[in-house]
Amino acid sequence: MGFSIDPATPDDIPELARVHLASKLSAETYIIDQAYLNSFTQEAFEEKWQSFLAAEDSQQYIAFEGDKALGLISFGQLRTPPPGTSKIRPLYSSEIFAIYVHPDYIDKGIGKKLLQHAVLNLSDQKHQSLCLWVLEKNKRARGFYDKMGGQRIGKKMVEFGPTKAKELCYGWRDMSEI
Repeated sequence: MGFSIDPATPDDIPELARVHLASKLSAETYIIDQAYLNSFTQEAFEEKWQSFLAAEDSQQYIAFEGDKALGLISFGQLRTPPPGTSKIRPLYSSEIFAIYVHPDYIDKGIGKKLLQHAVLNLSDQKHQSLCLWVLEKNKRARGFYDKMGGQRIGKKMVEFGPTKAKELCYGWRDMSEI
């Protein structure tokens, strides 16, 4: 499968929202309250991506095959440190805020290429470590992060509508191992 990874632009917002929404619904069904998930709309996700693209503290990329969006990634300087992290000498300096692959394209190497693309960009910015948060019950994503060498380094409770769920933090002290 040949695909490109390009910086996301405002013209990509409908595709970013489509991939994000489809992936989120696929991954979180049976984890998050179904009525809450059913309330998600393409328009609401387009609004989210307008604000994500406007954020100056993150970068967003989209994977395309032709004009079909396959996946996306958003990353930047650490925003949500793992519990117990020192603010003076943090162990992790960067974070993946979102990584989604459309459910029709899972297990085709897209997630790995997106993650590696983020690592290259973050390395160019002098980052050496990375973390991300994932729902504990999202076994597919957790299996991917385990396979990519991530270590579970923390957890926290989050709320999505009426659902309380545990998120796990995965970290890579040395991003070059990804």
